[in-house]
Amino acid sequence: MKGLKLAVVILALGTIAISPKAHAKSLSNTRQIFISQVTAPLPNSQDEKTNDAKAYLERGFERFDKKDYHGAIEYFNQVLKIEPNNAYAHVGRGVASFFLEEYQAAKADLDKALEITPDIAHAYYFRGFTNYLLKDKQGAIADLQKASALYKKEGKPDLAQNANNAIQKIEAS
Repeated sequence: MKGLKLAVVILALGTIAISPKAHAKSLSNTRQIFISQVTAPLPNSQDEKTNDAKAYLERGFERFDKKDYHGAIEYFNQVLKIEPNNAYAHVGRGVASFFLEEYQAAKADLDKALEITPDIAHAYYFRGFTNYLLKDKQGAIADLQKASALYKKEGKPDLAQNANNAIQKIEAS
């Protein structure tokens, strides 16, 4: 069992490494989009809370960039206290949990993120690997196919190819 987990983590990280740190950097680069979407127009009474959520989200991604996944999760938790349906905080927390090998927690957050906002490529990508680690091969393949399609739609063919490569490796396993 431990060998299988190691193999899957190597597979996941290997596909990420195909284009050096592409997914982590892409997630980090995408954070500006995530953060800007937190600040949708709200009544003035909500401005302070929105600014707090935005600041916590930014700090969470900063911690994520530093591979301080526990610290990132703490900040994403703060966002979710203010905005429980913030899909991007769920994605950040889910991916951080994935890297901490807390796969059930990762899946729960990625599921919630996709329930809120069903077109987040990174959420499908990491949920695909999470599903595989949780022994749901078909779910993994379906999520990676969806991630690939979304990456193509976003104009990110290298990330789409990484997802396709992962699908081939999973199918061959």
